[in-house]
Amino acid sequence: MQQKTLVEERPIRVLVVGGAGYIGGSVTDFLIQRNISFSVYDSLLYEQHYLKPVDFIYGDIRDTKKLKDILPDYTHVIWLAAIVGDAACRVYPQLTKAVNQDTVEWLSQNYNGRIIFASTCSVYGQNDHEVNEESDLNPLSLYAETKAHAESFLINKNALIFRLGTVFGYSDTYSRLRMDLAVNYMTANAVLKGTLKIFGGSQWRPLMHVRNIAEAIVDNLQTAHVGIYNLATFNYQIKSLGEEIARITGCVAEYADEKFQDNRNYHVSTSKANSAGILKFEKVYTVADGVQQIYDLISSHRIKYAENDVYFNERHVTNLYHNGELI
Repeated sequence: MQQKTLVEERPIRVLVVGGAGYIGGSVTDFLIQRNISFSVYDSLLYEQHYLKPVDFIYGDIRDTKKLKDILPDYTHVIWLAAIVGDAACRVYPQLTKAVNQDTVEWLSQNYNGRIIFASTCSVYGQNDHEVNEESDLNPLSLYAETKAHAESFLINKNALIFRLGTVFGYSDTYSRLRMDLAVNYMTANAVLKGTLKIFGGSQWRPLMHVRNIAEAIVDNLQTAHVGIYNLATFNYQIKSLGEEIARITGCVAEYADEKFQDNRNYHVSTSKANSAGILKFEKVYTVADGVQQIYDLISSHRIKYAENDVYFNERHVTNLYHNGELI
């Protein structure tokens, strides 16, 4: 893929902040594949261990003294670290603000290199019409609010801000699988219960496989692109998503009368990213690909207990906080 590159004064060296996590697993795979030098900086908030054979720095992103000593060694930062998801962010709001927002403000003031930042399409909240990067924001949760604030700190920096659609699929063999994401969660339920209950159905979600997200991040480290880009490969209505999952898994789809509790509804345009060449991939992973991955893992019993708290951000953060380990 032909891309306009920035002039580098020294060899590229990347710090992947939060690189031990779900998206980080695929990001580090692509960095290895592209032969790009990098280190992972992570506090292992969601992980019990990190066995991937890469350069690793154990650290909390709130430890600004440690980061200030480390950052000059890196030409690029991929910032993935966050408390992720509406429910997880509600567990401990002060921590959410400190991690998702305050640390990014500090980064913007103390680092002059290239930054790739993972934001979220959740900042659009509820919209009845297709939204693009110029649309008004309507964050409906603390998670979305902190990400919107974080974006504002980076907008005048050498930063590429990706508003991610809902992630799905299998990342790598080292990082924790997330089962609290729409495609993964619905697929697991379909396989384990034989039925899939669909609430609402008309609401839209932008979706993107974790591998394609990672590929976009790594392939744009050295491009001239800055500012905000929506990052998604498909827009699905929940009803259509359920029907796709039912077809692949052979489960029975049931439509519930109860009102869907999540008010988010956004159908995003990716014209800007497409025009910039950001959505060109070696392989576009479809929703069917992601569903098949989760189906295969569960049906072959490679995931022993899909309801384990560790796979769900809200439950995991709640458990850590109650045990006094989070702070």
